[in-house]
This record gives sequence, structure tokens and C-alpha cells, in this order.
Amino acid sequence: MPTLRLLPDLEDALRQLTGVRAVSVVTGPDAEPREVHVLASPGKPPKQVVRDVQSLALAQFDIDLDHRIVSVVQIGEGAEVEPGATPTAATSPEEDRPARPVISAIGTRTGDGQCEVEVTLTAGEHAFTGTALGPLATAQRPRVVAAATLSALKELLGMRCELESAQVVTAGTREVAITVVALGVPRGGDQVLTGSAPVRGDHADAVARSVLDALNRTLTG
Repeated sequence: MPTLRLLPDLEDALRQLTGVRAVSVVTGPDAEPREVHVLASPGKPPKQVVRDVQSLALAQFDIDLDHRIVSVVQIGEGAEVEPGATPTAATSPEEDRPARPVISAIGTRTGDGQCEVEVTLTAGEHAFTGTALGPLATAQRPRVVAAATLSALKELLGMRCELESAQVVTAGTREVAITVVALGVPRGGDQVLTGSAPVRGDHADAVARSVLDALNRTLTG
């Protein structure tokens, strides 16, 4: 079957994305994308490049790209690429999954009846920090921690995610943090996700881990 490239306007638009050097969109006879190959400069996580491609295709062309058909290869600025060539050593999200975010630090500041929480996550060599402000009341602390964790995840998620609830409950002889979030899936509406994590001495750490548990599949593809 011959290789078809029936979406030149989409290719041209994708080439305008920051850090993208070359793009090839392989289609079927119906002009539906079958493969999207992206050659990008280093600096941006491959998963973020994929999300940028998905967002542009949906917003500008109303094309909902499956992340599994988008492959990204990153080459230094000094490397030469044959014009019109399709990258053959591309790294797909399925083959090179991004590092799973882990908690690096959680800080809390209080004053004037309010509590500010700062959560720092690391994913590979990248660090992401988020903050949230809320009531000083102990009962409200899990929600503030969860909101700060979602703030730190905003860049990695690349889509809207709202906190519905976060609390620490007693299950038998254990304490467990439970978080419920609503993820805004393009053209799919809100998807309700839940996560849980046992308390290991610190409620804030457990709440942050429960947020990561809820979003683990989304973050790691």
C-alpha cells in the first residue's frame, strides 16, 4: 500500500510548534492520520511534544489524534536532517514511557488564618512545583495539599483537571488518603478518576501520593 500524505496543511501547522524541526503525517486514502512522525530539538519532554501536537491538531483542524500514533525523535541542533525525510528512529510513547512523577518536597506555611502548601515533583531530570492556598483548619488541609499537587502536575497533564474531593479516612486500623478528580478529556467530557494511598506517618505525603495514583495512567500513557 502506498504511503499517503494528504494533510499538508496540518504538517505545515505542526512545524510551527516551538522546538519542532520536521513533521510527516502519514494518512490513509480517507485522509485520516495513521502515523505522525515528529523531529524535535532537545529540551522539551517527548510526552509534552506529543500533547502539543494533539492540542494543535484538535484546536485548529478538529482532528483528535491518538497519542499512540505520534512518535517523537529528538536530535541536537547541530545535527543535519535530509529534507523531506521521515524519522525512522523515532521514540514512541509506548516504547519510551516518560519518567513517573515522584514527590520531592512538600512545604507548608501558615498565617492570617490561611495555609499555603507548596508541592514539588520530579519526573526524570525535570522538576515541577505547584502551590495552593486554603483555610487553616486541619479538616481542609488534605484538599489544599491535593490542589497544590494538581498545580504541580498542570504542565505534565496538558489538559484540565479539577479537584472534586480529598480526605483522609480510617479503614480498619489504617488511615488512607482518598482523592477524586475530574479530568477534562478533549471531545470526551469529564472523566472521573480516583486514587488512594496509605498514610505512612504524614497526611500531606499520603494525599499527594493519592493524587498521583489517580492520574498515574494518564501521566505514563
